[in-house]
Amino acid sequence: MPGITVKGSLSLFAATLLSGCALVSPAEKAPVAYQCGASELSVLQQEQGLLLSYGSEQELLTQAVSGSGARYSNDNEPATEFWSKGNEADITWRGQDMPLCVEQGALPKHFTAKGNEPFWQVAVNPQHMALTTPESEAIIDLKPAQVVSTQPYEWRIESTTDKHLIVIDRLCRDSMSGRLYPYQVDLQESDRMYSGCGGDSEWLLQGVSWELSEFEGHAIQSKPATIQFLEDNQLAGFNGCNRYFGHYNMGGELAQIRLTGSTKMACSDTANALSREFSDVLERVYQVNIDDKERLILSTRGGRQLVFKQEPR
Repeated sequence: MPGITVKGSLSLFAATLLSGCALVSPAEKAPVAYQCGASELSVLQQEQGLLLSYGSEQELLTQAVSGSGARYSNDNEPATEFWSKGNEADITWRGQDMPLCVEQGALPKHFTAKGNEPFWQVAVNPQHMALTTPESEAIIDLKPAQVVSTQPYEWRIESTTDKHLIVIDRLCRDSMSGRLYPYQVDLQESDRMYSGCGGDSEWLLQGVSWELSEFEGHAIQSKPATIQFLEDNQLAGFNGCNRYFGHYNMGGELAQIRLTGSTKMACSDTANALSREFSDVLERVYQVNIDDKERLILSTRGGRQLVFKQEPR
């Protein structure tokens, strides 16, 4: 293979640089990913506006008037809107309000965490943390969170005292209640470390429609049952025959799901049997889990399980 002279290499390198510069628009930047509960969206700044992507779908938004932050929207019905406020954003996707959206690599501005044996609890905002223990309560000034690792994301939040927080983007189950949280949180005090969990349990479930993929004793239909965890603890979905609605509670030691109504469509015997048993098992759920395949698993004390995957977009 013939060699390339130094002069030729430099010329080729310069041409490549010039060509590359011509192809990259100065107004365009790398896309920014946001975690909105269980969903991930991304935004890309373009010359003509902001391109918001959700799964395989996209919406082009133009800048709108805003009292604070950067706000973009379109005139479609239903409307889509993106409103950034620092590392967080309020996003409405085609009329559906998404849960809190947090930029990848950042923590929510406000979150709580707690641990057991010994008990401790913190409420964190960008400037302070309120630390509660059986012996005392204190308001402690904080420094900005620093990323110390990205696989998974890990942050260190130092304070003006000997107490610091280490937050890891990893599912965490409370050692006493069994409740699932989005973050592992450790409280460091001098040479001692206290482990706990933090963040919003409901946030893990919100933002997507979960589609039934496994239910012992039942074949999954071409139109499978679904469940959606909405804001304000509202619940909605399809039970294999009818649309249903209700509410849920992730607080305390047990997860609770209560169905309060449904539509009254006539269905086949197979669909009716599925809908009755699905609804019965759903109301007996006491534990929520997300496995390493990102499947949602709802379990009863009797060992019954409803296994869901995210509905593809």
